[in-house]
Amino acid sequence: MRCAVIVLTWNAAEAALACLGRLVALAPDQIVVVDNASADGSADLVAAHFPAITLIRNPSNLGFSGGMNTGIRALLAQESPPEAIILLNQDTLVDPGWFAALVAALDADPALAAVGCKIRYPNGTIQHAGVTLDWPRAVAQHIGWHEIDAGQHDTPRDLAFVTAAAIALRAEALELVGLLDEGYAPAYFEDVDLCWRLRQAGYRLGYAPAATLVHQESLSLRDELTRSAYYNRGRLRFVFKTYALADLLGPFAAVERDFIVECGHMSEGRALRWAYTETLASLPEIIAARRALDLATPDDAQVVLRNLLLGLCRELAHTLYRRAAACAAEIYAL
Repeated sequence: MRCAVIVLTWNAAEAALACLGRLVALAPDQIVVVDNASADGSADLVAAHFPAITLIRNPSNLGFSGGMNTGIRALLAQESPPEAIILLNQDTLVDPGWFAALVAALDADPALAAVGCKIRYPNGTIQHAGVTLDWPRAVAQHIGWHEIDAGQHDTPRDLAFVTAAAIALRAEALELVGLLDEGYAPAYFEDVDLCWRLRQAGYRLGYAPAATLVHQESLSLRDELTRSAYYNRGRLRFVFKTYALADLLGPFAAVERDFIVECGHMSEGRALRWAYTETLASLPEIIAARRALDLATPDDAQVVLRNLLLGLCRELAHTLYRRAAACAAEIYAL
């Protein structure tokens, strides 16, 4: 099976060079680096250290989905495109058997459209052995997160979701369901969305525990509040794009309000306020995306979902007011 690897780079040159050094040693059929307009000279350093690698320089930062899609389109447009495409973050260090394990998993089972890896933190604990989504808020939970690796996640199995930090994708499946949704830019939940679409198309997703690597995580986006804001915007886009309207207006709305009441006064409230506002602005495009997926979306769906988001914004404002009033009461009581 012909397999190409795409590494997306952005402002982490040292990590990217280390990643590519490990990757080149595994001799995949083709390596493509897509640079998202780095300001730290990443692209020039890649060209100097790895002249045999295909380098694509994007004129602007297209986010994770846009950057990876640039590489995927370039590969699929080749006269002899690869049968599989692996997406790999720049802040990773792959182990010697990583590439062979991913290719073997896809090669052995044509029903698999995607295969995920066992990913470790630099301290050796597990970061990812698959992903689950909490229903109905769609908060992602990494299987094995921070566990000591004692072989408890060494069995290949099917999964509902895997992270795109390191994922092998069958090219024909991508051509069927489409590439990453660039509406999630700059990052978060584009992989969940793709996994969901692949399963909707009848494919299975696998986990190859022998495909191991280390992931440093969040080198490109270090500010925690900013990460939370983007994460929640991605979560909301996925929910509003893929959930049935009855689930959005029922279970999701109820649990989201409960979370606001409990945590809305914390820093998460600031991230949520921004995410709700961004989702409101994106509603026309999200509605179009729902209809492109042939999901039931009545004519008044935009109004209904707008009212839901406005209600969540009001609940957040009320929570912040109640918290401020309670703090003022405590001060005056002293």
